[in-house]
Amino acid sequence: MAGAKALVAESLTPGGLKVVERDIPKAAPGIAVVRILAAGVGPGHGYMVTHEVPGFSFPVPSVYGSNAVGRVVSVGSDSVSLKEGQLVAVDPFTSARDDSDAEIIVGLMDGGEEKAAKLARDTWRDGCWQTHAVVPLENAVPLDEDVLVGKHGYTFEELSVIVRLSVAYGAIANVDVKGGETLIVGPATGQFSGAVVEIASALGARVIALGRNEASLAKLRSRIPHVETVVVTGDVEKDARAIQAFGRADAFIDCTPHTVPSELSHFQSALLSLRKRGRVGLMGGMYKNLSIPYYHMILNSLELKGKWMYTPAEIRRIVKMIEVGTLKIGKEAGHEVRGRFKLEEFEKAFETADKDAGWGTLVLFKP
Repeated sequence: MAGAKALVAESLTPGGLKVVERDIPKAAPGIAVVRILAAGVGPGHGYMVTHEVPGFSFPVPSVYGSNAVGRVVSVGSDSVSLKEGQLVAVDPFTSARDDSDAEIIVGLMDGGEEKAAKLARDTWRDGCWQTHAVVPLENAVPLDEDVLVGKHGYTFEELSVIVRLSVAYGAIANVDVKGGETLIVGPATGQFSGAVVEIASALGARVIALGRNEASLAKLRSRIPHVETVVVTGDVEKDARAIQAFGRADAFIDCTPHTVPSELSHFQSALLSLRKRGRVGLMGGMYKNLSIPYYHMILNSLELKGKWMYTPAEIRRIVKMIEVGTLKIGKEAGHEVRGRFKLEEFEKAFETADKDAGWGTLVLFKP
């Protein structure tokens, strides 16, 4: 018997997406079935589910969608905390239970490694662009509905930003940014990079946000406290002097996307603006290699670290920050829902997400 619907990528080709009816799944040990209330759609997702994209391999047919908020419908017999009817955030970052090095983002990518590909292919094939998602018990993150919805007044749509914020917090934790420190973020006006800015500010850090668009930087500066901005010109030395006008920074988080100019001038400028023993964190999606000022890094004892996603403890810490009010989300924080769509309206959803790709924007499926 049907009762559920899913947006299925039957093939990674234009025309390969179809909305199909399915039976509502039943929970088994180790899983929860979650009724999806709001599922995020990001810029470029429409292309990714219809084309082969380097670095974003995932099996087909499958259901995409890598973050959502929903309500638990049923849980496996080994569940001791999750209850039917409970509000949860769906955490897509999943690892094999017998090998934590095999990691995937359910509904988005398996990283291409053999064990991870097996995990995606054989078990966690389907993401959140459906009415009912099957989720590992440990990836259904409990949300205090009385506090988040009742006290703070957040909508389910606004709560869908939790995974985005968690990715940003993973990068911040990676370089151990503390209150009172100065953090350079660049580029800083995208959905994930802007989230780095707002979380670092909430933690008490001062942020120097880099970007090429003054209007986008001004939006960050006007909505988030403790933010300074620098418009990047492409002149490494000139931009470094502009950053250094705010004093030497303690850390730098690079958020370069896969669509980048031929020269990453901001990366060099930021490295030159760090104090001794400064920390550099990589969280972008760039495919190409980059050069670093090797001797400068040695002389200044700079630390360079990469980070993919976040830990289970870090996504739960983000939830706690929102619950206690340390981290604001929603309209008050500058977040804005730009579109709500049924699964059948996927073309409009993808078009809207591509147009509204900046910080604070939310485009959602309401399946």
